[in-house]
Amino acid sequence: PMKSIPFQHVTLTDGFFLAKEELNRKTTIHAVYDRFSETGRIGAFSFGFPKDDPIQPHFFWDSDVAKVMEGMAYVAKDSPEIAEELDKLVDLVISAQQPDGYLNTHFTVIEKEKRFQDLTMLHELYCAGHLTEAAVAHFQATGNRKFLDAMCRYCDYICETFGENGIPGYPGHE
Repeated sequence: PMKSIPFQHVTLTDGFFLAKEELNRKTTIHAVYDRFSETGRIGAFSFGFPKDDPIQPHFFWDSDVAKVMEGMAYVAKDSPEIAEELDKLVDLVISAQQPDGYLNTHFTVIEKEKRFQDLTMLHELYCAGHLTEAAVAHFQATGNRKFLDAMCRYCDYICETFGENGIPGYPGHE
C-alpha cells in the first residue's frame, strides 16, 4: 500500500521537481503576491475600501490569497523571506475575522446583508475551504497554530450555520 509523506519531510535535491520548486520560491510566489497587492486582494483584508473606489473585494478574492498562502507555506522552510511575509499575511487575514468567526472580505465589506444567501454562485464556502487548506499547510510548515485556530473558529461557525437545525445549503463550487 502507498503512504503519503508530509511535504515538510521531503527535500528535493535535483531534477525536474527541484527546478519547479526553485522557480516557485524565487519567482512565482513573489510575482503573484505583488500582483495581488497591486489589484487589492491583499489590502482587502484591511477593509480599506471606500464605497466609490473602483477596486472592491470580489467574492472569490479570499480564495486567491489563500492559494498563494498555501504555496508560501510549502516553501517557507527554504526561504526566511517568504516565511516572514507569510507570517505577516497570516496576521492580516486573521485580523479580518469577525467576532462570530466569519471570514470573507467581500461579504464583510461589500454585501454584508448577503452572507450565505447565494451559496451556489458566490463562492463563500469555496473561499472558506481554501483558507482552511492554507491554514493547515501553514501549521504543517511552521507548527504555529494561530491561522489554524482562526480557521477552526470559522469552520465551527459554518457548522453552527448549516448544521442540525441550521439553514439548508451546499456550495456551488467544489
